[in-house]
Amino acid sequence: MATLKVYSREYGIKKIEEKVTLTTPEKVAYIAFPIAVVMSIYMMLGYSSDIYSLKNKEVVNSETIRKMQSNNEEQRVVINDLSSYERIKEIAELLGMDSQKDNVKVVR
Repeated sequence: MATLKVYSREYGIKKIEEKVTLTTPEKVAYIAFPIAVVMSIYMMLGYSSDIYSLKNKEVVNSETIRKMQSNNEEQRVVINDLSSYERIKEIAELLGMDSQKDNVKVVR
């Protein structure tokens, strides 16, 4: 209800009360706007939580990749040491094989 004060010279100040009615599109707008705001906030919070979890997974994956690369590098060093020509020659001599200079082939 809206109260209006109307002034006229004859009657002085008069209070007129009018009942304000909202039209159907106004009612829909007044109901839909807060719902749209709440839904958009809810969706933005959902997306931000998804982004946060993806960033956490990315950090975990990059740490795992770094550890695997370090392990691979260590294994590569061990393989190079085990397949060196000098080591193979020592093992062959321990087993009683002797190298003849004509028959030695080095493959890299």
